[in-house]
Amino acid sequence: MFNRLILFFICISLFLTTTHASELNTDEMIALGNFATEQQLEIENWQVTIKESVSVVKAEKSIELLKNEYSYEKKSTEKSIIYLFKNDHKTNGLDVLYKVILPTESSSQAEVIALLEGAEWSEEVKESYLITKNEIVHKLFTKLAQSYTCLTSVDNDIINGDVFIEKAINYFNLRHATTQYDNIAKSTIKKSFYGYTDLWDAFYSVDNKPINVQIAIIEDEAGNEKYTIGTPILIHEY
Repeated sequence: MFNRLILFFICISLFLTTTHASELNTDEMIALGNFATEQQLEIENWQVTIKESVSVVKAEKSIELLKNEYSYEKKSTEKSIIYLFKNDHKTNGLDVLYKVILPTESSSQAEVIALLEGAEWSEEVKESYLITKNEIVHKLFTKLAQSYTCLTSVDNDIINGDVFIEKAINYFNLRHATTQYDNIAKSTIKKSFYGYTDLWDAFYSVDNKPINVQIAIIEDEAGNEKYTIGTPILIHEY
């Protein structure tokens, strides 16, 4: 009986470990959402950006497809024509926006961008996110598309910047750690942390080190801090 109990607890432990690893590997946003939930972080917002360089012909087809579903705004610059599409109906705390950039020079490639974002994370939001993301990828993108994910948490009594970084290091098993301090006047970024995890394939090489996780500690004029974690790097769209 004692041996059976030991075997039972070992099996349960292996199941939980495997489930956790499987969820981490499945999708970057799910991993970040699970991290925030387990660490009891107060989420300010999260974003997933999918972008791909395509031919002008394919971009124009995407524009016509999106015009049939969403309201849009058209902008022109010296080098491009930009179409912005927005889904006016938020579903389960999820907003979706699209941007298609057509170059004015025929020799340049166009770009198609989709942005999924929200201000909370739950099982309902996760389910809606997965369904929506899969539909978008199937409709507009190929395997060559690049994906960037980030989540921002606000400062509270439980966690500060150093604790946030330490928890992220342990949770994602980060290696090749590098920390940079921003000395630029009036910069809101107090500190940036870079690391690498084996969980995801995409990475950038910085000083001959693989990097696919970035954390930014952001401080406003009042001294309040926010913590943004992203993979493979933090980018700003829209």
